[in-house]
Amino acid sequence: MSQSIAIVDNEHDTVQLFKDILITNGYDVTGFTNPFVAIEYIKENQEKFDLILSDYKMIPINGCELARKIITEVNTTITIIIITAANDIGNNPLNLQVYFKPVKMSKLIDIVKKNIPSA
Repeated sequence: MSQSIAIVDNEHDTVQLFKDILITNGYDVTGFTNPFVAIEYIKENQEKFDLILSDYKMIPINGCELARKIITEVNTTITIIIITAANDIGNNPLNLQVYFKPVKMSKLIDIVKKNIPSA
């Protein structure tokens, strides 16, 4: 069974790039450009995802708010990581890991390998 990752970013090109890289490296990846669609899908498929990668600056909620909703409403143990171009994400009450764009694709793979449970 392949390890599953959700990518949430309001930029379609970023979602597609991250998906392509991670799929090429053997991961099962689902991408979302709408954080509320992502939350609903993750709720309906609670056991599917091993890791969530999210942008910070999205509308109508930011990546930290998305993480709070998923952790409190869906899965308290899932790892959620913020990958953003924002230089100040403000309040990060969940102490999420934060990486800044642009991120090299080799770094993206390293982030995933370090944070996804082993199969």
